[in-house]
Parts: sequence; C-alpha cells; structure tokens
Amino acid sequence: MSRMKSDTIIVLVEVCYQRQIVYGGFTLKQAVFTIIIIVFLITACSPQTATPSVEPEIIPATEYVEIKPTDTVSTTITPSPEETEGVATQNVANEAIIDTPVDYSSAVYLDDRSTPATLLYSLANAINRHEFIRAYSYWSTPMDYLGILDAFANIYASTASVQISIGDIHSEGAAGTFYYSAPVIFTFTNSDDVVYRMSSCFLFRQPQAVNFAEPPIDLLHILKGGLNPVPVDIDDANAMLSACNGTDYGTFSAGNPPLSHNLESLANLGADNYIDNRSGAVEVVSSLFNAVNRKEYVRAYAYWQEPASVGSYAEFAAGYADTELITAVFGSLKSDAGAGQYYYQVPVTQTITTTTGETRIFVGCYTLHLANPAMQAVMPFEPLGITKLKIALAANDLDTAALMERACN
Repeated sequence: MSRMKSDTIIVLVEVCYQRQIVYGGFTLKQAVFTIIIIVFLITACSPQTATPSVEPEIIPATEYVEIKPTDTVSTTITPSPEETEGVATQNVANEAIIDTPVDYSSAVYLDDRSTPATLLYSLANAINRHEFIRAYSYWSTPMDYLGILDAFANIYASTASVQISIGDIHSEGAAGTFYYSAPVIFTFTNSDDVVYRMSSCFLFRQPQAVNFAEPPIDLLHILKGGLNPVPVDIDDANAMLSACNGTDYGTFSAGNPPLSHNLESLANLGADNYIDNRSGAVEVVSSLFNAVNRKEYVRAYAYWQEPASVGSYAEFAAGYADTELITAVFGSLKSDAGAGQYYYQVPVTQTITTTTGETRIFVGCYTLHLANPAMQAVMPFEPLGITKLKIALAANDLDTAALMERACN
C-alpha cells in the first residue's frame, strides 16, 4: 500500500512539473483533469487489501424459539373441577398419545369408570368374563339400546373372547357435565371359532361429582350407543371412520384434543387426578381417598356398600371438613371366598394433612365385599364396596409397617 502511494506522488509531481514547463500547451483546468484521471486509473488497477467485513454473530436458534415443557403421557384423561369447564385432561402440546396395552381378558377383573376408555375396557372385560349384568350396567338406560338383560346375555353367551379398537375420544363440557364420544369396533370370537364384528359410536355422560350435594350420585356411564353389525366387506379402518356417521354429538365440534386411552394412575390420589375404580380393594380405597381430596364427598360416601354404617351423609362429610390431602401406603392384601361371595381386607397407612397444615397418621384395615358378578341376576349391579373400617391414630414416630402387619388381625 505504501509503494502505491509513493508511485502516485511521483506521477503527480511529474505531471505538475510538466504543466509548469509546457504551460503554454495546457490550460490549468486541463492539467487538473489529467491528474484526476491518473489517480483514478492507479486506484482501480492496483491490488488492494479488502477491508474485513463484519460477520454477524451466530446465535443458536433455540434462543429465539419458545421452549415448551417436554410432554409426558398422561394416564389421567378425566377433568378435575379446577380445570376450565369443557376441556378434559389431555397431553401437553397435543402431541400423539402413546397407548399402553391394557389387559381386559377373562383372566383379570376390571371395573373402572375413571375415563371413557377404562369404561370400554371394563365393558369388554365383563363380556369376556360372562358377567353380563355388569356389562349391562355401564349404560344409563340399557333397555333403550340392548333390550332386556336376559336377551342381552343370551346374545353373547357363546362369546369366547372379544377385542376392542377405540377411535379418538372427543369431549365437551356443558352445565356442570362432561360429554365424551368414541367410535369403537368389537371383534367377537365365539366358542365355535366364528368371528364377527360389531361397531358403535358411544356417547358418554359424566356429571361433575363435586356438584352433588347429597346422595345418590350419578357417575360416568354410556348415554347413547348400541352394537351394530359390521359388514364382512368393510375393513376395520373404514368401519371406524363410518361408525359415528349420522350422530349429532357436540363433542366432535367442540375442538378439544382427543383423550388418552390409558388407565388412570393409582399413584396420584391428589385433586388433579380422577380415580373411580372398583377393580380391587386397593383401587376402591384409592378411589375413596381421591374423592375426599377432590371434595367429592357424595362420591366418597358411595364407596361404602351400606353407607348408613358410617352415619348419615352429613356426618360423613363433616368428618372430612378439615382434610386437605390424604396420601396412603397399602399393605398386603388378604382375600377369602365362599358361596359366591368375595371378601378382601387391605391394611393402609393414611397420612392426612389438615387445612391448617397439621399432619396426622392413621393405620387401619378396610374390609370389602363383592358378590360374584356372574351370579348377580337382578339390576342394579352391586360393585365391590367397603363394608368395614378399623382404624387408629398413630404417633408420628411409630413403625407403621409393623402396625399394618397387625391391622387386619
């Protein structure tokens, strides 16, 4: 760069010198113009060092993207009273829900009304176990869609097994009640190996339990939907797509994301979960605690087969007036059966947090009873329920595990 400047100065000096010598041949204006042209030519033709350009700072794209919580599959799809009415529990950010396989074969007992999906699994389980009165009881008005109980039982008496495929479960809320809809395909296999399919578009109704001020209570049930034969030339996918044709359920237009098909979590007894499960002793007692935590005292009262045995409803509800939260640890289950009757005892440690923040620990034993569902013949169906409670306040420093071992003796 310094060499270029020196050369330029020399040329300029020479030009000016020539201008003085031959001034008579150049006007002053011509001399100045000549200098400008020479400077321009030198600048354009000489190699130059480019001025470094300023590179923009590269900032990771995540700095500009709204970061949302990582989704987890929720196993709880029934709304709590604290949620905005009409929006059922769903997975965050509406990503695809991964369904966990559910065993509803005749080898297990499943009686779960926590969600529309669990009710459908329970329906299939009842048919697989030939407990037709239990299956029949999942409709609010079964006569309208299934006919009389005996006819329903006779139709499916030869069933060896049934499998179900559940489509998207949609929801809407109105006037303290949640409605859900779902297309379902049933694949029946008879004892003679004949296979056939039935379809339905069920409408479920679930009044919000917290709104009941006194017994009785009305819980999740099938409000509409029968079982219709699926032609052999229609595959499952098209049968599912057409199952809800012609229905006027408002659930489809509500715009809420589909609900999970998974079972609810029994580990979470808090008010943000909903458990109405009578499949076993632990499930029933967990449902009781969950109802108390959600301030749904009429529902809690209903888990007793003879509610009057714990006093009037008003007395029962008043007993939980200062209860903020119940958590529980269950001990080993004991069972007994005879003459078509099943009895269960389950020890439990209840930790109660009061509305003033005090902690109380109780150790007790719940006794439950179920009349064999296959032998129940007259509606209403009587599910597994609590018959007796033996409980005592325990000091906070006591070994509750040891106390639970003796609680049901």
